[in-house]
Amino acid sequence: MGINHLASYQTMGLGKEWSYTILACFACAAFLTLWTRKPLKSIPMPNGASVLWGHEKTVFDMSAGMAYAQWLKELNTSVLKIRGALGKPDLLVLADPFAVTYILQRRIYDYPHSEVVRPRIGRLLGKSLGWVEGEKEHKRMRQLVAASLSPEAIRNSAYNVHAAADTLQERLEAHLADKNGDNIINTIDWTNQATLDVIGRFAFTHDFGGGINQEAISILGAWRNMAKVGISRKGFLVLMVLRRFPFLNHLPLEALMAQGNVRSTIRDGIAKELIRRSQRLPGESTDDNSLLSRLVSAHQAQLISMDELMDHVSSETSSQTLGYALWELAKDPKRQSQLREECLAYSGHLSYDDSQTKLPYLDAVIREVVRLHPALAYMERVSVKEDVLPIRHPLQAPDGQELKNIKISAGQTIVIPIHAINRMDTIWGDGSVFRPERWLEDLPARDILFSGWSNVLSFSDGPRNCVGTRLALFQMKVLLMTLVRRFEFQDTGSVIINKIASSMQPTVQGKEELGPYLPVAVVTL
Repeated sequence: MGINHLASYQTMGLGKEWSYTILACFACAAFLTLWTRKPLKSIPMPNGASVLWGHEKTVFDMSAGMAYAQWLKELNTSVLKIRGALGKPDLLVLADPFAVTYILQRRIYDYPHSEVVRPRIGRLLGKSLGWVEGEKEHKRMRQLVAASLSPEAIRNSAYNVHAAADTLQERLEAHLADKNGDNIINTIDWTNQATLDVIGRFAFTHDFGGGINQEAISILGAWRNMAKVGISRKGFLVLMVLRRFPFLNHLPLEALMAQGNVRSTIRDGIAKELIRRSQRLPGESTDDNSLLSRLVSAHQAQLISMDELMDHVSSETSSQTLGYALWELAKDPKRQSQLREECLAYSGHLSYDDSQTKLPYLDAVIREVVRLHPALAYMERVSVKEDVLPIRHPLQAPDGQELKNIKISAGQTIVIPIHAINRMDTIWGDGSVFRPERWLEDLPARDILFSGWSNVLSFSDGPRNCVGTRLALFQMKVLLMTLVRRFEFQDTGSVIINKIASSMQPTVQGKEELGPYLPVAVVTL
């Protein structure tokens, strides 16, 4: 077994010296875990844990989020524990609305990102809003960012989203008109380009050329390489080692370097130029209310450091959800036609205010896709102190007693399986089915729903929910509306397996070597 483990570590790009060091650490960690482990005694646990990988290899091997959904259903519970890899103490998995709301709304600053997640955010995005911890620091940073993502800011800058949508339509028309243009596209590539175009125009007053100029190619190429490495077996092995031994986070491993390359590509290239252009003399006024302009002003007023400023320019807005919307509609021609009919009946560009009320079926489609395909399959937090978690669904203790709360110790890793929670049949009845009409009907009883946006956790919940939710929803509506008006999307029959590399990444079964890939066929109308 030891030789096989050594070989596994060496496939990550580690030499024998580091491989033996990690094996020695694992042996010590396993001994200490067994010696000091304080099990979550009354918490059910699924069968099938591996001695080496616990349950975490199963989570990796199955389509993202599906292992948690399967275990929750098999055990008929909303709370369970799983064995951690490499001797890591058990992870607590919470799909109970009381417990999740307690953590995300009432005690979020006592539950920071885990020791493996926060360094990964730092490598990708630097010291931006997603990385910062602590109530004071987080509120300071969020206040700086939030004003540029308010309803008023989006309303006044909606033309930037429209411009990006028009560019996307023109480029796709040209691609399909080309005699050699393949009508099967990777939706992720196109939506990534469009989203980068939106964020460039909206937040940084910068034109990325529809997401295809050299700057955009470099940025999106770095993201794609990071995702491709992250969803590989090598990426899984690195993640498990770092979870167990966080002090190894600075090793020159390919998976870590790929994450760092995303940040450096932006910081060392376009970020410096954007900041230089946005700087102004003391007392000089400006009509530019973009996110970058506000952050530059904050830096000049010594409210944030240059590192923090640079890292906010490096932030990425996920576009996977829009790609999944096209994929779902391609598989459902009837609903696609219904959406197209509503969108064609609306004249001109979609305003921010009208996006809230005038197109109910478009709104329902977006809500349904956000529910089914969250950008994050799960979030991982760790308790900084002992706590008692309330639960809505009592657990049966081994002695027959009914437990209405869960006692946890400091350092307990907690997994909130967003993907599984959003699809729970106990809430939605047909949770895994794409059915936008559910949002036009009466919702399930409030006491069984979660409290995030639209009663799902795709944008998290509480003080650390996604600050860009409004912009994300508006741009998805505008882009999707633009596309379905002009094009018909058709199913290719590909079987999609979702993997995780920081965010959800679709892959085609049997073609995993292609990396993130979500194909649909497109016909110009």
